[in-house]
This record gives sequence, structure tokens and C-alpha cells, in this order.
Amino acid sequence: MHWFFTPAQALYIRLVPYSIRETIRDAGRRKGWLIENLSLKKVLNMGVGVIQFALKSERMLSWPVIVKIDISPLCNLKCTFCVHATPNGDPALEEQGFRPGQKMTLEQYRSIIDQIAGRSTAVSLYYLGDPLVHPDLDEMCRIAQEAGLNVHISTNFSFLLTDERVRQLVNSGLTHLTVCVDGLDQQKYQLTRVGGRLDWVLSNLRRVCHYKREQGRIYPKVEVQYIKFQHNLQELEEAQRLFAEIGVDQVSHFWGKLSNMTEVEPGRYAILGSKKNQRLPQCSWPHLAMLIKYNGDVIPCCQYRQSSQYTATGDRTRLGNVFETSVWDIWNSPQYQQLRRLVSNPKVVESESEMKKSFCYGCPMVFNTNLGEQTVYANTQEFEELYTINEKGVPVRRHV
Repeated sequence: MHWFFTPAQALYIRLVPYSIRETIRDAGRRKGWLIENLSLKKVLNMGVGVIQFALKSERMLSWPVIVKIDISPLCNLKCTFCVHATPNGDPALEEQGFRPGQKMTLEQYRSIIDQIAGRSTAVSLYYLGDPLVHPDLDEMCRIAQEAGLNVHISTNFSFLLTDERVRQLVNSGLTHLTVCVDGLDQQKYQLTRVGGRLDWVLSNLRRVCHYKREQGRIYPKVEVQYIKFQHNLQELEEAQRLFAEIGVDQVSHFWGKLSNMTEVEPGRYAILGSKKNQRLPQCSWPHLAMLIKYNGDVIPCCQYRQSSQYTATGDRTRLGNVFETSVWDIWNSPQYQQLRRLVSNPKVVESESEMKKSFCYGCPMVFNTNLGEQTVYANTQEFEELYTINEKGVPVRRHV
């Protein structure tokens, strides 16, 4: 097959690194976070951030545009691709340490919101867990909404919610809700969403949309995320019709991974050298976003070193703690500036060996790796090729 591009498209491809093009594509899904409920201060903050990103600035004048707040890393499911998966002999999964008390308090949360209010555009209240496990989720949404922030959560929605609980969630101040619905058949759905109940998910989704309509509410905007696997691909068209009938605002679908998050971890793949310097930084996260864990620790993104965040030893590459230091001071700390220098000019690692101790060292966005050879995508292989079902009905990886 031959691909032809307009001159503008060809220039875009030539000047913009692939990793940034992927980020821009993903941002299309989340554009509501950025363009809705804007104020002049937020527009200016976003504009300055984008300009400084393009200029490869190390010290920021703007605040993070989006702040992810990991209100709790706990989850009710054991999805095969997640750090919550049943270990089945995988040492990296056996090292995961999740405990009931791992929840950010309202006081701690409010201290963060007070700092970023009127500056950042949106907060996203999840990372490795499901936000519905947090008992104060509704109040957290209200606090952020009253501070003028868009509020997003992503949930598997496999909870037995009462009608009253659904109404509370819709009225909480939540502006953007993503619900993961990977199929319409329970047997196929539970292959990857281990422990999930599809009937609960669809019931909750229907009632959220019905109550929104009944009350004439715009928010929360409801997105269904459909992760594609070979076993649920044939249900996609029917699912899209169902979601339209239910009244969701947006449906996003993309291929999933059959491999686990733990496999995208330093030491489990080869780093072949830094990528060539480009006109734009290789990654936008250090310039435009921040992730704050439930205990206040700050890391720069949600897509790398996921399996080291909640082990006994923990991730030693954190950038600071917002319960000990202000958000602004961490955002412009020497550690954050070092990361911006690295993603802007990856070759700097060859002259600054300290970079090898940073969070971003080895990340496939910044370095050439053989990770692509090890990552198993669902568009190339079937679930049954990598997993078998044990006597308890739990998927077990054939080879770890």
C-alpha cells in the first residue's frame, strides 16, 4: 500500500517526532479537558506552556496544564495487562504492594487543588487504581469543580451502584467520565477484565446517561473506551450502536496489549541508545503535566515505570513530595529541569551520566530500545496464544 501526504502533512511528519504525534492524537480524545470551561488565566497558562515546550525551556513560567492525582492506587479487578494482575509466577507482579489505607485524605487533596486553582486546566483523579474505590471521590470532584478545574476519572465501572449512588456521581461536579467496556459478552469480557461484571457496567452506564438526560445536564461528558482484542473485535459495531442508543457522548476504540505493564520496566528490555535530537522535545509530559501519587510523591508521567511505584522498595526516581514542598517548587526543581533537558536533547545523556539515574532514562519515548520486539499487541496475536484458563477460571500467562 502506498501512502501520499500533502506538503503540510509531510512537513508535520518531518518536524514532529513520532512520540509527540502520538501524544497529539491521544489529546484528541481528551480535548474536552482542555477547551471546555476555559478562563483567560488558564488560556494564558496553557499558551505559555506550549511555547516553552516548543522552545525546549527547562525552567517553566507556566504551571502544569493537566495534573493527574492518584487519589488511590487500589482496584477491584485484576486485569491481565495491569499491575493488579494475578502474579502467576511473575516476580514483578508478586512485588506489588497494595494496602487498604492507600488513600489520599481530603485535607491533602484540598492542599493540592488550592495551589493549582486558576492556573491548571484539569485534574484527572486516577493512575493505577479505580477512583470509585475512594469513599471521598464525590467530594473531591466537587472541590476541583468549585476551583474551576475540569475533573476526569476513568473507571472499569464494575461496581454494584444504587440509583442514589449514580445520582450522586452525576451531581458531584465530575466533568468527564471514561467507562471501560471491552465487549458485550461476559465470557469474553472477563478474559482481560478479570473479576469484572459486564451487567453491572452496562447498568451503571445506562443509568448515568438516563439521569443526565432527565436532569438536562451537560456534564459529566461520558466517553466509552473499548479496548480491542481478537476475541471482542466482532462485537465492536454492535457495541457502538448500543452506546449511541444509551446516549454516551463519545466512543474511543484502540488495540490493547496482551503483555503486562511490568514488562515496560527498566531492566526487562535493552536500551540501544538515545534518540536523535529533534526540533521539538521527544515527550510533552515534563513541560505540560504532572502526576501526584496518593502519598504526595511526584513523578512526571503515567506511562513509564508503572510497576515500580508500589513495590516494597518503591521508585527511587521521584521528583519530590507535595506534602513536604509546594507544587511550584517541585515543578521547577533541578530534578524536573533535568528531565526537560533530557527529553529535549536525548544525546545529553552521553555527557551527563547523572541522567541515567533519572525517571526518564530508558523510556521508549526518548531512547531507542528493543521493547517493540517484546511487547505483544492484540492486533497481531490472539489472547489464547499467551494465556490459558486455570481450574478457577482465572487467566494464566503461558510464559512469563
